[in-house]
Amino acid sequence: MNHSRLWPFSLNCSDLPYFSSVTFDDTWLWHLRFGHLNFGSLKFLVRKNLVIGLPFINYPNKKCESCILRKKHRDPFPKNKAWRAKKPLQLIHLDLCSVEVPSNGGSKYFITFIDDFSRKT
Repeated sequence: MNHSRLWPFSLNCSDLPYFSSVTFDDTWLWHLRFGHLNFGSLKFLVRKNLVIGLPFINYPNKKCESCILRKKHRDPFPKNKAWRAKKPLQLIHLDLCSVEVPSNGGSKYFITFIDDFSRKT
């Protein structure tokens, strides 16, 4: 662990089959260069000649793992199941926050309180 409390992580991309198979195919390379743009849109760019040097794009027979994970979503919390306070100060939410630069008085932390009933801080 370093001074900023992060764990160092080294990754050798040449040993991973996902990265090695993606970087050698022009279709995947352009998919990554355009921030995981879908292949239909890449074909549109080729058809309209909107990008100089963009080769013909084939639909790959593999799926992009990052795109699949990005499309996943969580169901929202059910609104009728959440318990809410019936009167002021019955339930208080609080957060303790820290800042990197101390205040003029030397404080590095602050706390917020939110009343669940009135939503006042």
